[in-house]
Amino acid sequence: MKSLSLAAKLAIAFVAVALVSVALVAVLANRVTAQGFARYLSAEQQAEYTALRADLEQFYARRGSWDGVAAVFGTAAPGRGQGQGQGQGAGGRFLTLFDAAGSTQYTTIGQGQHQTAWEPDIIIPLEVAGRRVGTLEVAFAGPGSQAGQQFLDTVNAAIRWAGVLAVAVALVLAIVLARYLTRPLRQLSEAAQQLAAGDLAQQVPVRSADELGELAANFNQMARALDSAEKQRRQLLADTAHDLRTPISVIQSHLEAMLDGVFPATPENLGVIHEETVLLSRLVNDVRTLSLAEAGQLPLDLQPLDLGAAAEQAVAAFQPLAEADGIVLTLQREPVGLVSADAARMQQVFANLLANGLRHAPQGTSEMPAVAVHVWQQHDAVHVAISDNGPGLSAEQQQHVFDRFWRSDHARNRSNGGSGLGLAIVHGVIIAHGGDITVASELGHGARFSFFLPVA
Repeated sequence: MKSLSLAAKLAIAFVAVALVSVALVAVLANRVTAQGFARYLSAEQQAEYTALRADLEQFYARRGSWDGVAAVFGTAAPGRGQGQGQGQGAGGRFLTLFDAAGSTQYTTIGQGQHQTAWEPDIIIPLEVAGRRVGTLEVAFAGPGSQAGQQFLDTVNAAIRWAGVLAVAVALVLAIVLARYLTRPLRQLSEAAQQLAAGDLAQQVPVRSADELGELAANFNQMARALDSAEKQRRQLLADTAHDLRTPISVIQSHLEAMLDGVFPATPENLGVIHEETVLLSRLVNDVRTLSLAEAGQLPLDLQPLDLGAAAEQAVAAFQPLAEADGIVLTLQREPVGLVSADAARMQQVFANLLANGLRHAPQGTSEMPAVAVHVWQQHDAVHVAISDNGPGLSAEQQQHVFDRFWRSDHARNRSNGGSGLGLAIVHGVIIAHGGDITVASELGHGARFSFFLPVA
């Protein structure tokens, strides 16, 4: 059975159920038919002996005894000529007459028949003027009449042919249903093989809402997730290579120029190389931080922290940059409880969000560039919102704003677009602290980044 396919196992199971069902029906039908036919024969025979009973009761009423009663059996006994007198043959019947005291007055059971203990099949009481005068007992020598046996044989033959037909139909239906039920599984198996071979765009049709349909839908969802993860992996490699290539190229070109004597090894030229190495180091650290956060292995030094004070410290650090760019940077701080957080990581979160707001606020055209920070407590969580009045984000952009290396169309270059890892790191750090972060934005009306952490 282990080597058989699922379709073959289902077909065998269907046929086995059909065989068991047919066997049970055949046994029960045979028994019920035999019992019902026996009751029918008994009722028929009871009616058959009504006339003999009347003759015997009239005989006793005339004579007052059973003397000479054999004459009544010789002329009026039912089934005459079928062997009741000799008691032989498969359909033979044996009659015995007892008086009121239980003495035998007449019997058709003769000597030499080796029948010593007949069990009566029919017992007929004989009464005259309301007084019991005797009993007539009828016994059969075989299982029943020949006609009755033929009837039962016909019924059994019909049941057997019906069973054969039922099994044949069950076999055909089993093959059809097994193929129908296993078709989605075959499709899933083929799609899984293609998936293992690297074709992550595999999708299987969902034809039902049952467990098989749910399995197909889950497979499609898994395939889409794997395809998306593979695309992100490839994009990550491409973006990482692109972002690493620029500082490496600058460093390489300046060093080669110095070695060739084109550039002198002045502090200014060495300063350019140093800036690119700092940029390169920061990018590598950002990638490592993001990888640890996404893997759930980001080390955190959790201590009681006042997010209001942390926000005030971050705003103070960015205030000179905001003033230099003509951006109004404000803080609205309400009394809040302490949270359990890593102070350094939270400063990184504030720095990335503020840098993002200051980068986009000047791109708005309707009013003076502004970035606002709001800290408040609601129930058992401390909330922080950082808003700007820049160009805003579309619904599609909001779906990717926390993706790795993603930059909006307004900031695709390195000079004003960053590495594309800042918001992804913010998301990872907030999630690692047990909180959550969201973005709300409308094109032309700025963006609002909000996150919360549970109160310690």
